[in-house]
Amino acid sequence: MPRTIDTDVVVIGGGAAGAHAALKAHAEGLKVLLIVKGFLGRSGCSIFAGNLQMVNTKVSPDQELNWLEVRAKHMGHYLLDQDYVKRANRFTESEFYPAMESKGLYIRRDAEGNFIASQTKTRNVWAPHQGFSGTFIMEILRKEILSKRIPLLQETMVTSLLTNDGQVVGVTVLDILRGEFIVVRAKAVIVATGPSNYLATRSTGTREQCANGFAMAYRAGAQMQDLEMQWWHCSDIAWPKAWTRLHIYPNPMPATKETVRLYNSDGEMFFEQGMYPLAMQPYFLQLKHLYPNVKKGKARWNGGFFGGYTHIDPRIMEQYSYQTQFLKHIGIDISKDLIECGISWHMTLGGIRTNVETMQSTLPGLYAPGGVGSHGVGTITLVSYDGTLAATGACARARSMQLPQLPDEQIAKEEKRVQSRLKVRPSSGLIPAQVKKRIREIMWEKMGYVKSEAKMQEALGELAEVRENLVPRMGLESVSKTWNYDWVDALDVEDMLDICEVIIHSAKERQESRGPFFREDFPFIDNKNWLKHTVVTRLENGHRMEHVPVELKYIRPKNEREEFLSADY
Repeated sequence: MPRTIDTDVVVIGGGAAGAHAALKAHAEGLKVLLIVKGFLGRSGCSIFAGNLQMVNTKVSPDQELNWLEVRAKHMGHYLLDQDYVKRANRFTESEFYPAMESKGLYIRRDAEGNFIASQTKTRNVWAPHQGFSGTFIMEILRKEILSKRIPLLQETMVTSLLTNDGQVVGVTVLDILRGEFIVVRAKAVIVATGPSNYLATRSTGTREQCANGFAMAYRAGAQMQDLEMQWWHCSDIAWPKAWTRLHIYPNPMPATKETVRLYNSDGEMFFEQGMYPLAMQPYFLQLKHLYPNVKKGKARWNGGFFGGYTHIDPRIMEQYSYQTQFLKHIGIDISKDLIECGISWHMTLGGIRTNVETMQSTLPGLYAPGGVGSHGVGTITLVSYDGTLAATGACARARSMQLPQLPDEQIAKEEKRVQSRLKVRPSSGLIPAQVKKRIREIMWEKMGYVKSEAKMQEALGELAEVRENLVPRMGLESVSKTWNYDWVDALDVEDMLDICEVIIHSAKERQESRGPFFREDFPFIDNKNWLKHTVVTRLENGHRMEHVPVELKYIRPKNEREEFLSADY
């Protein structure tokens, strides 16, 4: 029997949602264990947060409704729970900012002490530069967790959720440093592995992000919701590939109303955010305008179009933009040069189906705050709210019960699965990184921004070929148990295959286009028939798909059907 660690609450993931969950549970006086596949506060999506929304809901009911529209319509495309959005907006304003400032977060201010903000309808602020806010926030949270001596396992991969009698009772983990397989028994499990998944050739995800949280929840029997809603960045740097995460923000620049402009290969400007003043994160609108340029041969999805700051006072960029210094390193003068861009898979708007008041999943004992859940859009302020909610629910559960019984047979089966991947690559075989690369190629080519029934069927066939022909040939360069990232990659392959297939099945189900989801064979928004969630549950021999209507409590679309490419959501 592997070594067992007992705790009240286990938190998986070291971004803003996981960090807030761990801190809240610790403050409640419970035993907490935080497990991070990479390094706490140094990997994942939270460090990617470049802008902080200056939410103001207290001025008037109209102002609160304005913020509801910004997030529920222009970010969630009417698929978000609107009461959740209202509560999260209020948290951002009344709790998140005061708490972070009290912990030392410096939000950029002018000489009079006023926040320096963009001069637009949806105002952003920064800590202290555009492009660096998430890094500062996560450093504050990381230091707080370390100072409170919250038990922490870094470079440790959670491989499965353990269930007993239909409830989640713990997790199995692989200590990457030592190669030890460990069991963690817990009264409540919080999965906060984030929304950003490295599942396509061009992606903003880090190497750790291979949909592990989605996969372990799906295999354990949790319902998954709206996985087809993949959010693509439009204006990410095209080259070098290692700089894909150097995002060319489409949002208004600090201290001005100006935004990045996009140009096709003929030098024609085809997008700036001022065209849609309420679209705070206009990536999906950029893509709608990029699409006809790609069709005309004036751009490619991986290059051939350009972002530019040449119309903005370069002193503003030098003073307020964190990206400027990096662009200099690749020889770009932002006052004169345009920057070649490509699109990148950024995050999943859906995820583990949760109760938006508690963050509990459909499996008792499992909570899913932040981007891995199905209820938000992944901004650092919203996921911080989620983490606090999840910990509140998890602590209440933990106080009400004794440590559960562990499923010995399930543990033995999972240990066998994990150990089975520790095998030498045959002479004609492949290392796991090569298989991961092939999966990402399939998803990029067949499940990119433009989708169709034919492409999705081809993708399923090609993934089946990977599963049947490539995975059996997969092996490692070394069977050392310590620091063996090939071993981790091999486990990632299984998670990626499972979730990529579910994403495709969910996409096939939604017979419309909406927000970041575009089907060429259904190029319209169907508010009459598809204001619904796609909900999928794993079965012993396949899956079950359901459609759950969306409740539109405060705002709703004006039209039953709209042409997708001309709609503003």
